[in-house]
Amino acid sequence: MSQPNTCIVLTTINAGGILDGYCKQAEAEGVKDGLQIIVIPDRKTPNELFTKCDQVRAQGFNIQCPTVEEQDAYLKKFGALAQLVPYNSDNRRNIGYLMSLETDCEVLLSIDDDNYAISETYKDMASVCSDSMTLPAVHSSNRWFNFCDMLEIEPNYQVFPRGYPYHKRTETPELTYKEETGKVRMNVGLWLHEPDLDAITWLAAPVRARSFKPHNGGSIFLGNDTWSPINTQNTGLHRDLTVTYYFVRMGYPLAGLPIDRYGDIFSGYLSQACVKHMGDRIRVGTPVADHKRNAHNYMRDLAGELACIMVLEPILEWLPEAKLEGNNYADTYLSLADAIDQQVVHFTGQIWNDATRGYFHQMTYCMREWVKACRQIS
Repeated sequence: MSQPNTCIVLTTINAGGILDGYCKQAEAEGVKDGLQIIVIPDRKTPNELFTKCDQVRAQGFNIQCPTVEEQDAYLKKFGALAQLVPYNSDNRRNIGYLMSLETDCEVLLSIDDDNYAISETYKDMASVCSDSMTLPAVHSSNRWFNFCDMLEIEPNYQVFPRGYPYHKRTETPELTYKEETGKVRMNVGLWLHEPDLDAITWLAAPVRARSFKPHNGGSIFLGNDTWSPINTQNTGLHRDLTVTYYFVRMGYPLAGLPIDRYGDIFSGYLSQACVKHMGDRIRVGTPVADHKRNAHNYMRDLAGELACIMVLEPILEWLPEAKLEGNNYADTYLSLADAIDQQVVHFTGQIWNDATRGYFHQMTYCMREWVKACRQIS
């Protein structure tokens, strides 16, 4: 299989130094001509980013960095969706996802601006275009697999990726591996240095990821009956999957608690549900990025994450059992939106009031508008 064209999408309010490593890696892998980069700035982004993008362009790279005004003009052609993308939010990466659909790229590579390329990034992410790949697939007796078990953690604590359900963290599931062949449509790259953990873990048990521990020397498939959270930090997907990868909007109060920092976790779970329904595969492991986290106030992060953790607990008990319909990704995603609407009325508990249910109905409205926008493009 020839190397497919790749489109990197990232948001940033930094000066763009992250681009150097991805450009250097593209030249090392010989994929520069097939690479496009879309950087989505925001109102807080410094002018230095635009200077950096000009420098990258002068090196012969295809890079776009639309101003906020240009982004707003672009969104207007998508009707209601234009009103659903807030400023000063990583939700604006949705603009980059839509723009990537207008390219000839088969691979969408979503990165965060603190994840640095240190390995064969493009070769590994190209796996999402494989219609027949054979790898060991992990199957868990409780349907959950901890990606952090694939990392050498120091100190030697057991930690779990951000978004992993708390009601599963005290269990020790039996893991089995068997060789399976399938069509890959998502690739989850892991992270060294500072793994993707929630604020509770960073406050209680901060760790470092010193190395990647590949299973039998390589990456794995996530079993079709086995789940794990997926973020936007170092994740590749086939362009067909973009219609399921809407970055969920945060910033609402749920039962008096603000929600933040889990938009990518919600989107990862929703997209994962669609991949499993379609019978396609999720590859986990490489490429491994060097995650040098931007400055964080973990107490403030916890305030934003807590409501998301609470609503995810019942959702993640229900989602693996949800019955979806559709024979393509767009229809499957719409079926999932309908299923969420029907299910949230049954959730009860401290955080589940009418306003919380209304938030999820708003989410499913955005999901449907997202499908409309993606269909309008392709």
